Amino acid sequence: MKTFLNVILKYYFVLLFILLEVISLSLVVSSDIEKKIVFFSSANAVSGFINKQIYSLTSYLSLRRDNLELARENINLKNQIVKIRDIQKSQTTKFIDTSGAYHFEYIAAKVINNTVSKNKNFITIDKGEKDGIKKDFAVTSPHGVVGIVIATSKRYSLVVSLLNTGFGISGKIKRNNYYGSIQWTSQNYRYAKMYEIPNHLKISLGDTVITSGFSAVFPAGIDIGVISKVDKNISNNFFDIEIELLTDFKNLSDVYIINNKNRREQILLENTVKDEY
Repeated sequence: MKTFLNVILKYYFVLLFILLEVISLSLVVSSDIEKKIVFFSSANAVSGFINKQIYSLTSYLSLRRDNLELARENINLKNQIVKIRDIQKSQTTKFIDTSGAYHFEYIAAKVINNTVSKNKNFITIDKGEKDGIKKDFAVTSPHGVVGIVIATSKRYSLVVSLLNTGFGISGKIKRNNYYGSIQWTSQNYRYAKMYEIPNHLKISLGDTVITSGFSAVFPAGIDIGVISKVDKNISNNFFDIEIELLTDFKNLSDVYIINNKNRREQILLENTVKDEY
């Protein structure tokens, strides 16, 4: 109460001025119906404008929250789809895994740094060791392959981009399952090359190229690009194939990190025989 009185005493003249202005304005408006109409119309216009701005601001502030919620829902759906697929595959074999474990796990992340104009491009994302991210996890976008995690810190991860001349992945043509290697040539951030496809095959422009699954990193069937140009190489028996990448690296924001839960087991098994055969 004492504080309230002190405020009144401190701002006495200002409060008195405001009070007198309100009284004067009300007397003027109440004495003339036309002025009253003008006053309330103006007041409604001002309040409507303010309310509209407030609504726009609150809508903008809630947009990030909505996007995060959608990302979480997408991750949940992806993980459920992968789990269902693994269960269906297991039911075609003699032994069914009743533990409910599934092979791949998806984790949503945001791109916070990205380059596309260098020969060796890298991406930084906002998830790291505290989120369970480790080296050699695959990274994709909602449209296709992005790259592979090569280093992690507590809160961040560094990804080698598909737009890196030192990086390549195994891919296959979806229509006929023939596989080859995919590599970027640094000429255009929207295009890469596909190698080792025999030139006796029937392939067409627009054919989709997907991951082959022949590694312990990427699951099979993730989109990489579509065939945009095909030439026969007269010096060998393979096509020269250009593919248009489905991921637009200049418009990259949301990504998915993929954890192959069986990766370590696969690598250990393959490494046991490398020096013997």
